[in-house]
Amino acid sequence: MSETTRQGRLAGKAAVVTGAASGFGRGIAECFAREGAKVLVADRNGAGAEEVADEICKRGGIAQAHEVDVTDSERVFSMYTANESAFKAFDILVANAGLGQRPCGLEETSEEVYDALFDVNVKGVYHCCRHAIPLLRRQGHGTIIVTASGIALKPRTGYVAYGASKAAVLSMAKGLAEELAPDGIRVNALCPAIGDTAMLNEFLDGDTSTKRLGEVEAALPLGRLITPEDVGNAAVFLASDIEAATITGCALPVDSGRCI
Repeated sequence: MSETTRQGRLAGKAAVVTGAASGFGRGIAECFAREGAKVLVADRNGAGAEEVADEICKRGGIAQAHEVDVTDSERVFSMYTANESAFKAFDILVANAGLGQRPCGLEETSEEVYDALFDVNVKGVYHCCRHAIPLLRRQGHGTIIVTASGIALKPRTGYVAYGASKAAVLSMAKGLAEELAPDGIRVNALCPAIGDTAMLNEFLDGDTSTKRLGEVEAALPLGRLITPEDVGNAAVFLASDIEAATITGCALPVDSGRCI
């Protein structure tokens, strides 16, 4: 990641990014800060969020950590209170926090796993959006980005429950895009494929051997796993009021061509 500058495509913006202590969320938070945004680094892993916020600040950016459980409505509401206290502004929500799934057939997917996937991946996004909308409506503009998945566009065997949760997120984003357009609020979805993150181990059921990774990469048209910075750069584009001013309801694949 290059050194942060405060002049960029998101200069003067304040963003809340959930699930930002690691993986794609960290990539988004770091890219936002690089492009000049003030970032609330929100995650249930408070220590991890502190680490990311500190690193952003060391690079010259502006960030503050906040511990949050997106499945808890009251704690999500308090996240926006913390953002207001820190930055006195709110322009961008990235509802990124989510759970992955180890590969298994639907008949082998326990109700506990299914409920957890929908509680975090769907209800968590609902809480984040529901509490953000009045704040964005009040000012007459804003951007919401949700992290769906390439699986929402092109389902895969072994990940039916996870895919269903992400398809719900994608549908939510598209519905909100139409619902909020009259208020000047754009809503878009990122649809990443499997990436070089800590969640990779879960998706590959613990087999991250060189051979297995080679097989995964070979199955992607561009021949490589996506990175957190790839997703972060895509999020910067969608968040830009100049570059993406008329883009809403979009499902943007960031997937090395998997969904072609």
